[in-house]
Amino acid sequence: VKQKFEPLEALANAVANALDLDALGALGETANKYDVYTDDGGEKFKVIEKSEYLCRVCCAPNHALQLHVFNPQEDSKNASMIFDRPCKCGQCCACCDICTQEMTIMDGNS
Repeated sequence: VKQKFEPLEALANAVANALDLDALGALGETANKYDVYTDDGGEKFKVIEKSEYLCRVCCAPNHALQLHVFNPQEDSKNASMIFDRPCKCGQCCACCDICTQEMTIMDGNS
């Protein structure tokens, strides 16, 4: 799995590090994109995160998101799977419903 390089995000983080202002790094925060490869290096899937900017910045790493998984060999326009994760507190007691992490996996055609 390789995360796609995002120039704006890298620039914002470099400026934030140079000025020692971590909060500035969040200004370039973008939804992630990944390429997933087979063991022999062939491309298997493309994954695109769909999430809201403010959630990514304010609720990281527990922000709500959807991961749309595409199989480029079959159909590059329609997701073959969708992973859906609601926003959860995440850092408190795991026995509380509001803190328990969950993810639903759906067929992309649903």
